[in-house]
Amino acid sequence: MVYSGKVYETDGTEAIGVHEAADIRPLSPVPTPHAIRVFRSDLMDESEDLGFFYVNPNAVVGPSQIINLPDMDSEFVVRSYLGATIAGSGYQVGEEEAEALLLGLTLVNIVTSKSMEDSERRNGLGIGASHDFGIVIGPVLTTPDDLDDAMVMTKNGILYKLECSIKVNQVERAKAQFEEFAISMVEAIRFASETCTLRSGDVFCVGPIFDDGECVVTPGDEFQFSMERLGTLALKINEQPE
Repeated sequence: MVYSGKVYETDGTEAIGVHEAADIRPLSPVPTPHAIRVFRSDLMDESEDLGFFYVNPNAVVGPSQIINLPDMDSEFVVRSYLGATIAGSGYQVGEEEAEALLLGLTLVNIVTSKSMEDSERRNGLGIGASHDFGIVIGPVLTTPDDLDDAMVMTKNGILYKLECSIKVNQVERAKAQFEEFAISMVEAIRFASETCTLRSGDVFCVGPIFDDGECVVTPGDEFQFSMERLGTLALKINEQPE
């Protein structure tokens, strides 16, 4: 639990330790999700239904980690998403049930090889290894009721009036307003339940929030994704060995 700049360690019932935020490095708030579904608005036509693909839960790491990239000729981007996890299970749930399942919102950065993804989409096998380099989740989970005052109803469902930005090496590259986004998290959860039983701890990613051209990274870069009320999620791309 994070409150007034301090981190409270709990056993699930009571506080068992209090730490200064500067003294700890948080792990992923959802360390071992059963499934991670990515809803990509940039791959959807406005006339199409929702769609998603799965990425590898074994690629999950926590905030402020160093990502080691293989020695390969590729352009890499860090795509930023609003993430969520659920508490409880459900199959073919309605909108109200989906909203009740929503446990917390968080930030997600997914390190992606552009050339590998292009190849995967051309060969028809689907997106896979191009997203295996690092899925960074955190730094915290924020419960939906903590964001009630930022909630807005749109034609696409419940969204949030939250400003977000990205920086590379402390230089701001882009800003955005999440309320202008096209996919509601509640609708994403409801849609995913149509074909599969959802399980507690499943992670849902809605985005990407920024254009690929703004998210290119090279070895040595530090990437930061910030969203109002949800904090800042950082990662660093490791220098390639000589």
